[in-house]
Amino acid sequence: MSPFYESVELNQRERVALAPGSYGSSSSPGLKILAYLADSSKPDKNGAMQHSFLVAATRPSREQLQQHATNQSNGKAAAAGESTPFDEPEYEGTAFLKLVIHEDWKHPAALALAWTESSRNKEGVIQKDYVAAEIAAGVFDQTIADEGIAWYREVATRKVLANNTPEDKQAEAIEKQYRSELVQIQIKMRAIFDLCDWKGVPRDPAIDVSTLVGTEFSGKVSKSNLPRKDGTQGSEVDAVYSKSKKEAKVAA
Repeated sequence: MSPFYESVELNQRERVALAPGSYGSSSSPGLKILAYLADSSKPDKNGAMQHSFLVAATRPSREQLQQHATNQSNGKAAAAGESTPFDEPEYEGTAFLKLVIHEDWKHPAALALAWTESSRNKEGVIQKDYVAAEIAAGVFDQTIADEGIAWYREVATRKVLANNTPEDKQAEAIEKQYRSELVQIQIKMRAIFDLCDWKGVPRDPAIDVSTLVGTEFSGKVSKSNLPRKDGTQGSEVDAVYSKSKKEAKVAA
């Protein structure tokens, strides 16, 4: 049996906030998931699990590269990531990444409803009916789809009524909230699928998120609205950028 210190986590570092900015591109990662923070991962008031991760940069942000290039009078090359490397790393620090997943969102019908709703154009017309396609493929039937629609409309109705919306505006508010519920599912689950693409594994709504540790990806880092325990302001990843389709296919 190995001594305990063989498995002790030694990843101790000063928690310096990673500078805000966009790291990486659709073809090149700029961030890396260092650890899954089990102690900080917990369900929210709606029953969705909030998974927390610690992230670091593997290269300077686009803004830092651009500034470096400006100083070198070569902005175009640096923006493309072709500038001379910095003498000293200017991308030290860490940021937090939060992935929110509800068990209900993993169902094929919920995913199809969410992506169908998110396909609406500026005129509000659905561009891709994933629900109809999945029913035709035998993934689920119309009854299941109708139950999903009824459930999320019920969720939307409860929220609208809780806001004391005037009766003459309730129908419109419920429809807007219903669409919002589904679009939020698409946004949350898209982050999971984007990370699967970066990791080079099949998109899986039921993926064990702890296996994403070590994944390199591109994304946007912003200052956190929540102060840290020491009173300083931290950073958080508020967007995971999609990997280009060509790159994703190569990785798969």
